[in-house]
Amino acid sequence: MEYLTHNEEETKKVAGEFAKTLKGGDVIFLSGDLGMGKTTFVRGVAEYFGFSDPVRSPSFTIVNRYPITGSEITQILHIDFYRIDDPSEIPPLALEEEVGQPDTIVCIEWPEKDEGHTISPTHHLRFTERENRHVITIEK
Repeated sequence: MEYLTHNEEETKKVAGEFAKTLKGGDVIFLSGDLGMGKTTFVRGVAEYFGFSDPVRSPSFTIVNRYPITGSEITQILHIDFYRIDDPSEIPPLALEEEVGQPDTIVCIEWPEKDEGHTISPTHHLRFTERENRHVITIEK
């Protein structure tokens, strides 16, 4: 499925519609160049589940956790591998205990940095640009 967006609000709207299909244990890969809307998309998913605090790119922290209340989903794990230079740095993050849990949704930006594929996706989203619009392609 492919979506064209013109601005952040449209990207978050697509994310909210996509979030309706998610369940605990889902792992979403978000691939695309800088500035293509990956973090904005995660913000839209988090807002759909009722998270109202700021959603920021975890480029420097590597992992952000967004607690969710009033839902079977109790957290969204937002991971950004952009600053990972060596895939061997990924396992020490101790993500195995949280990824795939029935109360957690995981969103991973720059998953291609995980060359050893220590984590497998349930959905892969690709963010590109065409004619000054962002293109979001959702693959299952």
